[in-house]
This record gives sequence, C-alpha cells and structure tokens, in this order.
Amino acid sequence: MTAFIRNVSFDAADPYVLAVFWSEVVGHPVHPDCAPGDHEVVIEPPGGPRLYFQAVLESKSVKNRVHVCLQSADLSRDAEIDRLLAAGATLFADHRTPDGAGWAVLQDPAGNEFCVTRADAERHP
Repeated sequence: MTAFIRNVSFDAADPYVLAVFWSEVVGHPVHPDCAPGDHEVVIEPPGGPRLYFQAVLESKSVKNRVHVCLQSADLSRDAEIDRLLAAGATLFADHRTPDGAGWAVLQDPAGNEFCVTRADAERHP
C-alpha cells in the first residue's frame, strides 16, 4: 500500500485572503464553493495535491519545518520572483549566486516560507 499527498495545508488568520494569493501563484482558482469568511478554503489544481487553507488563532512564530519549492514553467527564476513579489510575497532570504545557481526564499502574506528555484532551461541551457 502507498499513500498520496491529499493536501498541502496552510494556517492563516484569513484563509480566503491567503488562498487568493496562492491562486495567483499557481494559476488556479479558489474553489467556487469557498467564500470570504470561510474557515476552510481550497484550491484544487488538476493533477496535484489540493492547497488547503485553514483558520487558526495563533500567528506564525518560527521557521516552517516543511515548505513548498516552486519552479516556473515559463519564466526565469528571477522573473518568477519578481512576479511573486508583485503579487504580495516578500523576500526572506536570497541564496542566488553570481553564476546563476541558487534559490530565493520568499514569504507569503501570512509569513509562510517558500522557495523559488531555477527553471529547467536555466539548469540545462
């Protein structure tokens, strides 16, 4: 027997607002049954795990022990970082190197860390 990843879960003070941000990140809409004020909100990308946003009272206080790593399908790593910063992310740590390697750690509007890595075309020109 095997297991599969059902959800990637995000704690948030306002799940709907955070889901709208991640909807822009992944290019898939918030589920149509979800609405502002809901305590649980989901995004269901085809072929991938659901993104699940749940209301919690406490705020984030330490580094995530598990995080999402993103790679753009059609933009360079740096262009993707710029797109995500414009969408509301913040730069947390920059591990890009002068030779073009490395990654950047961003935070979503709730403070959850996630990484942006190089695109395949940047890895194997």
